Amino acid sequence: MKKAISAQNTKMYLENPNAAPVASGKLTSASASTPCVVVFDDVSKVANGAPVYITGSGWTSIDNQEWVIQNLDKDAKAASLAQSDTSAETATLGKDAAWTINAFADVCAQSYQINQTPATSIDTTTLCDEEKTSLVGFRDPGTLTFDFFIDPTDPDYLALLEAYDDGEERMFEIIYRNGAVRTLPVIVQSINETGGVDQAVHGAATLKITGQPILTQPSQAAACPYVLTVAVAPLSGPSPLAVTVTLTETGGHASNFAIDYGDETTDTLPAGTVTKEYTYATAGSYTVTVTPNFKGIPGSVISSAQVTAS
Repeated sequence: MKKAISAQNTKMYLENPNAAPVASGKLTSASASTPCVVVFDDVSKVANGAPVYITGSGWTSIDNQEWVIQNLDKDAKAASLAQSDTSAETATLGKDAAWTINAFADVCAQSYQINQTPATSIDTTTLCDEEKTSLVGFRDPGTLTFDFFIDPTDPDYLALLEAYDDGEERMFEIIYRNGAVRTLPVIVQSINETGGVDQAVHGAATLKITGQPILTQPSQAAACPYVLTVAVAPLSGPSPLAVTVTLTETGGHASNFAIDYGDETTDTLPAGTVTKEYTYATAGSYTVTVTPNFKGIPGSVISSAQVTAS
């Protein structure tokens, strides 16, 4: 670990959910996988390492939570959600699936320090032992402290005070000069102010880290995610119902696809399949599921669509 980078030009931002969001939109697709890969309707203001809030997907594993964006492919408008797991989801992605990226306040730190607290050591030594024995206890994520200059009229400083007053968890971003991003969930614990003759008004803040930090590598080093989108048309109609299943791949190509039409009929589609015709002979509600056979992607990665024949 001899490689070093300068701390100069490191940017630090504290999430400000009380301000207007910087970006929002719809999710057009999502994969049932670990991690979940989502497709945005617009990625012009989406970036690796940014926390995105998901609502309306109908998937409890990701709804009403913030997830850190990784492996962003702007051409495909696709990205993975760090530490997410939607592999158990079987429902079709909700038509109201939406995303929001909140505004951030620039803390413009003079210096900073991340203080990780060592895990406790639990002594398990008994008279039977020939030497000391122990177990590792819980680890405290620690604190983040930074120094800054205060201007009481600065909106970003006021946003920091709001975070201290409400005590709500927020995301904190450290963007290094080489493009790497460290994203941490924090609560502002304290803000101190000092001043003196021939000195600038100076501040210091202590933020409690409330969860595991996520480190996102620069976009040029990130691998493009693979995502499969399944569309069925029409989604409903009288039986017998003839439908067209359309497969769209981004980030790679599967060697074949296992398709389950939901009526006890299955098939294997060859690589490069774009559309497949199928007819539902009897009335009912069916879930079309497609599992790509793609190198490095587990078989649990599926995309699905709901069809109703009346």
